[in-house]
Amino acid sequence: MKRVITLSLLTATLAFATNGDNMIGVGAQSRAMGGAGVGMGIGTDSVFRNPAWIVDQKGFNASFGATAFMPDVTATVGPRFGGNGSTTSSDADFSIIPTVSHSDHINEELSYGVGMFGVSGMGVDYRNESDPGLAGMRTSLQYMRFVPSLSYKVDDLRIGVGLTVAYGALNMAAITPNGVPPGQNPDPTTARQRSGGLSEDIGFGGQIGLGYHVTPSFTVGAYYQTQVDTTYDDVFDFTTNGQYDDLDLSQPAEAGIGFGYTSDCKCYSITLDYRRIMWSDADGYDAFQWDDQDVFALGGSYQAADNLVLRLGYNYAESPLHDKTFTAATVGGAPFQPGNIAYFNALGFPAYSDSHFTGGLSYQISKSTGLDIAYVYAPEVEETVDFGGGANVTATNEQNSITVALNFQF
Repeated sequence: MKRVITLSLLTATLAFATNGDNMIGVGAQSRAMGGAGVGMGIGTDSVFRNPAWIVDQKGFNASFGATAFMPDVTATVGPRFGGNGSTTSSDADFSIIPTVSHSDHINEELSYGVGMFGVSGMGVDYRNESDPGLAGMRTSLQYMRFVPSLSYKVDDLRIGVGLTVAYGALNMAAITPNGVPPGQNPDPTTARQRSGGLSEDIGFGGQIGLGYHVTPSFTVGAYYQTQVDTTYDDVFDFTTNGQYDDLDLSQPAEAGIGFGYTSDCKCYSITLDYRRIMWSDADGYDAFQWDDQDVFALGGSYQAADNLVLRLGYNYAESPLHDKTFTAATVGGAPFQPGNIAYFNALGFPAYSDSHFTGGLSYQISKSTGLDIAYVYAPEVEETVDFGGGANVTATNEQNSITVALNFQF
């Protein structure tokens, strides 16, 4: 049990970024349209989603924005797992996630783009809670990507390539007992803090995208993003032997295809994306048996006035932890039974959100300056892992977020 509670800290801060631990989109225009952007260019967000479309941007473009992310997460831990059965809310219910992107033309056929995106910036905080099943845990992860890209067009074909430089910072803290097996009450005299402090790492990856104008109105696109490996050194005493341990945690590879349609009058557009996130092959997630995730993003925009565009969208991806049957695995060099793995996922990694309803607008303040706003809502989802005899954990997850960006074009 001590390892279960301890390991539940390792990625709890990632659990609330909607598609697993990924944001559904990073820019305000994309987020307002369900996170779409594979099948058609949606602002400078193309630097992140599909670099092939950068070359379709006109002139010099820059965007500065941030997402206010507001998860509402609760946990209820049964007595056999050390809990008192009360429902507790995490105090980590607000975070700011920045986005900065820029694109410009080198010549008529070749463009470049560069972006810096926060793709996660959350955590859990149960430090002031009395329920011993929560171990007073507090976690914080900051994960950002710096993405320089090139985009080239040949007639109706667009080709994009990009480099990913990722920065991750992970901090975990909890008070856990020594030598307490599952189903027994912890002895508070043996409990101690097991945090190794803040650990940071840099990871590298790449992406490639394709786009094609089938007609002036209809486009199709595809992309692939490689896995990004990071290791957090001396981050936590997982084995409770007094030594701080390293943690390998990889952001998974993903691939997608999309379609877009823009009316001849440019009055409205519709886009549909499909993406596959390969959690089961990523270090850290494979041990805890996350399923690969199929993501569907549908978005539309409407030119309501000369200076006003309205947007709506919907994003759906079944949770990688939904209705799971776990098997024994080795985690951090130690054997973990199915119940312990299920306990970890339910308490420390409740990535249960499926549906996301989105909307927003763009307002042209002047010829060169515009404002984008997006709102994303993920309804509350509740999941319970129950092994009988008081061995149960119930987790809920509800999300609200607002993204605001200021854009410049010359």
